[in-house]
Amino acid sequence: MKTAKTLIVPKTDEIRKEGIKVIVERMGLAGAAFFLRETMAQSVDYLELKNQLFGNMTVADIYQEIKKSSS
Repeated sequence: MKTAKTLIVPKTDEIRKEGIKVIVERMGLAGAAFFLRETMAQSVDYLELKNQLFGNMTVADIYQEIKKSSS
């Protein structure tokens, strides 16, 4: 019998800090500063972006995609 796993959603602050850390490590401080300035200054329709990225996928579908790509 297959049991459902509990999905733990990290806190927004933790994700933001980790994201910035990765961007700085990958692009350097100047590149990260430029990237963040450019992306944070633009208004974004997050619902439209979500629809473009995930369409009608459920959370379970997205979770399965993440599992596939991380293995």
